[in-house]
Amino acid sequence: MKPTEIKDNLNKKVHYNSESLHIDGDFILSGAVFRKDEKGRYYYQAELKTMNGVIYTSLENLTVIDSETV
Repeated sequence: MKPTEIKDNLNKKVHYNSESLHIDGDFILSGAVFRKDEKGRYYYQAELKTMNGVIYTSLENLTVIDSETV
């Protein structure tokens, strides 16, 4: 997912795949966070709603799968 796609996909299903965390599933994109790292670079993180809380991840790990609002 690209930063320009965040607004259009809020509260929609996205597919999240993280081999390092062994997570591969569909979640609701509930928000995004704009951050600045130690080197002064800006980046986004996606906030995914789960049954037990939230997951924060890079936008690169997401694929839009649903065009309907949940």
